[in-house]
Amino acid sequence: MSSTTATAPGTTTPSASTRTRRLTAAALVAAGAGFVLFPLLRPWPDEARPTADLAAAFASDRWVVAHLCGILAIGLLAPALLGLRSSLAARAPRRTTDLLASATGLVWAGGFLAALFFGAEMFGIQAVARAATAASDPAASGFLAVVTDLREGPLAVTLFGAGLVLLAAGGLLTAVALRRVAGWWLTLPFALGLVLLLPQFWGDPGLRVAHGVLLGAGCALLAVVALREPRP
Repeated sequence: MSSTTATAPGTTTPSASTRTRRLTAAALVAAGAGFVLFPLLRPWPDEARPTADLAAAFASDRWVVAHLCGILAIGLLAPALLGLRSSLAARAPRRTTDLLASATGLVWAGGFLAALFFGAEMFGIQAVARAATAASDPAASGFLAVVTDLREGPLAVTLFGAGLVLLAAGGLLTAVALRRVAGWWLTLPFALGLVLLLPQFWGDPGLRVAHGVLLGAGCALLAVVALREPRP
């Protein structure tokens, strides 16, 4: 004779809850890996002068793969926070889940705006650089001026900056939301990584790699929070 466990209407079955926690943790780990891989895979040529080496770096497949990792990382954040909210619903105060919902909205909007810039930089700069490498003298093709226009156009910079500010706000709100269910050491790296996402773009390659590791670790620590078993 088989035994069954009755569940109240509207409650989540244990198997579904476990699946949600695991998918949420997987999304966070994948996002963290993307944040680490972006600066590690990205070519770091000297961008002060329009040299043939610079054009070759921008035209390389590494340029595209690295940016795809960054877009994937940013794109996974909002779904992961949504899953985290769902996995915490049975064991967290209502205020926690409400704040996580707000954080998810901020990260979703910020990620969308940031991804627009990443996509333009990824494909636009590569196309310009490939045209320059096909020229007899890439340095004389003026490609660096076009790259600068792509990156520093007023609308592009405004949308990108707004996206990163929204991501930072979402990271801080996530840490505030989780303060009653997780230790600060589990949430602070994630929040700090998103807050530093904008200023780190002015850092050198070593600093940007370190930032990627910080944000990757922050995502992994949030995955630990997501995997915790709900209390009775």
